[in-house]
Amino acid sequence: MKRLIKNNYIPILFAFVAVCMELTAVYVTSGRLLIRRPWLYLSMLAILTLLQYFLRTNRARHICASILLSVFFVCDLVFIVIYEMTGTIFDFSMLKLRGDAMAILESVPINFTYTAISGILLSAFIVFGRTFASEDGNAAFSRFAKRVLTLCLALVLVLHLSLSYLTVAEANDNSDLAETKLYEPQEGGYADKGILGNLVSELYQGAFDEVDIGNTEEIEQFLYQSVTGEEIPMFGAAEGYNVVTVLAESFEWFSFLRDEARYPNGYHADEAVLRELYPNLYAFYDTSYVMTNFHSREKTDISENLSIIGNYPLDYYLNYDYSENNIAYSLPNVMRLLYGVESNSFHNGTNSFYNRDEYLPNAVGFSSFVASDEMEVQGMTNYFDLGERNLDSEMIETCKEQMFPTDRRFNTYITTITMHGQYAHRDNLQEYYNLLDAYGLLPLQEDDENANTFRYYAAAAMELDRAVGVMMDFLEETGLLDHTLIVIFGDHNVYYQSLSNYVKNIYPKSDPSADITELYRVPLMIKVGVQSEQVVIDKFTCTADILPTILSLLGIRYYDNLYYGNSAFSEKESLLYSRAYDVFFTDQIYFTSLDHIVWASPQADESYQAEMEQRAVTLMEKISYVNRIFAADLFRGDALTRFEENMRSINP
Repeated sequence: MKRLIKNNYIPILFAFVAVCMELTAVYVTSGRLLIRRPWLYLSMLAILTLLQYFLRTNRARHICASILLSVFFVCDLVFIVIYEMTGTIFDFSMLKLRGDAMAILESVPINFTYTAISGILLSAFIVFGRTFASEDGNAAFSRFAKRVLTLCLALVLVLHLSLSYLTVAEANDNSDLAETKLYEPQEGGYADKGILGNLVSELYQGAFDEVDIGNTEEIEQFLYQSVTGEEIPMFGAAEGYNVVTVLAESFEWFSFLRDEARYPNGYHADEAVLRELYPNLYAFYDTSYVMTNFHSREKTDISENLSIIGNYPLDYYLNYDYSENNIAYSLPNVMRLLYGVESNSFHNGTNSFYNRDEYLPNAVGFSSFVASDEMEVQGMTNYFDLGERNLDSEMIETCKEQMFPTDRRFNTYITTITMHGQYAHRDNLQEYYNLLDAYGLLPLQEDDENANTFRYYAAAAMELDRAVGVMMDFLEETGLLDHTLIVIFGDHNVYYQSLSNYVKNIYPKSDPSADITELYRVPLMIKVGVQSEQVVIDKFTCTADILPTILSLLGIRYYDNLYYGNSAFSEKESLLYSRAYDVFFTDQIYFTSLDHIVWASPQADESYQAEMEQRAVTLMEKISYVNRIFAADLFRGDALTRFEENMRSINP
């Protein structure tokens, strides 16, 4: 027995080190030293361990095991970095974003705990793993033992393939999303399958994923069940108006407001000073409907889509996976169908980022998408070539006549970029740093990186303020303002460099009792024409509510089963489900599943939780149909004709 162990311990040691590394990786992403469903990972590890026994020498086994552990180490580290930068776990569709991710990458946070522990384990295995092993590892195996090993390998392979099949089947099953999303335990992070287990699972799903479309007549029957219209307050308040929607990248209230209770590490200057630094944002804030309880927890592309089309399928990236679909119910397509209005989109990033140049015109219905590449031809400086972010004010100054034409009704969508992280000194924002210094506000700190990050962010916000000023001045000068509906919102919080956590002093990992939903409270302001006073709406709203709000203000009746949200002016409140982060929440509760409530306020009693459960079930039903709509590319041929006829019939 002693000789047997001495000859063959390297694969077992390999498996032990691999498990320790994986558990460390899971711990640093989820805070749990446990994998809830480890079977896919363990079966994969068992296969790799058993295969090593078929190598004839321990030297070969050691080399093979060292290479595999090195690959595991790198994979885990990469996905930990992605998780710590974005808060999302890997899914197969992320592979389509790899070019976009590299285009904006400025720094890579390396997790010290994982790197130190797993690095020591890996190094120790490479250096000492073969110390006590004999040269010939295969000699101690009899023919019978080799047959047993072969049988074990075959059984583990069958088990692994069976688990993989069940994983793909589960992912493809849209029949009861409520059951899988609400009632099955969801730990969050990588505690469910582990990092490598999740990677294998996603690769199988990506290779064999296929949504079960089912009966398209049944889909249409569901879609046309319910119409929303005049019963909503403010319905038709902007009837016949132009529409301007501004998605302000990483826009937070603390970018220009002082509120020491909510933002203890934010501004401590007098409001009068802030009004001088941010005159245009304050002017808009003072004369608009202000949704003080608006939340977003998505990536930019998802927030963008939710505000334009009102929904988003699971497990896919619309801009890539469905770039040729016809999304007939998007705002551009609906406004063209009902009123012949032309819609155009503008973004001062590169035209191929998020595949917008193909997706927005082809699927969403914009007549054109103008990006920095074209703006540069028109005279805008392309700061991307200088390692900077383009200036929002320069984009609007360059394109304002295209954005806001005076000879026709228009629908214009603007996505900004200046406030996009990471945050560091930028030469093209120097005048704003000078202004901050002139007011003695947010000076550079030698020993406070967080304070400096806020300084750089505040300067970027001053540039957004100037952009809003350019827009509002042009609309007023051309007489367009009195019949234009303007929506400005933040696509997500400032998760770059954990700036939201710092300014709001909210760190859920170290303080589980902290109100995590406050992290994702961001601005939404809506100005209807020449509105002259502020109206505060404090009900819970989220990104999915933006499009229903715009439709109802325009006086457009719509089929509400197509959209996830409700008008901000409606009595109905939504439940935010984050496709990017796989969580549900309102301002009172935050949960990954009904048996894993991460945070709840004292007001979230049993009755409230029961109401949230019903909202979640309803939302999951809508999502299951939306998955099928996109997989079927439903709005083609007769189905498209029926949709257009139905929309015209409810909007005579």
